[in-house]
Amino acid sequence: MIARVVGDLVTVRGLGFAGIEGAVVESAAEARSAIHRFLGEPQVGLVLVAQSYADQLGTQFDAYKLRRQFPLVMTIPDSTGAGTSGDDIQNLMQKALGLRL
Repeated sequence: MIARVVGDLVTVRGLGFAGIEGAVVESAAEARSAIHRFLGEPQVGLVLVAQSYADQLGTQFDAYKLRRQFPLVMTIPDSTGAGTSGDDIQNLMQKALGLRL
């Protein structure tokens, strides 16, 4: 099981240093397309989406989060500062996947 990230350049490159590949997007439409692409990849178990794009997707993003199947979809803070603190994300990742970033 692997993770993928959808977000701005800084967010995607930053997680790239941790070995998580992703898609750099510049609009909500591009984010939606990237999320759908990652949802269709059988080896993906987690899709991380930058908070600013999740906010732009609104209720569409809520539907991704509420899916009851893999891959899981969750938000992460992005380079704009939108989202929860990095400590919260680190704790969530550790609890959910046993990953320590």
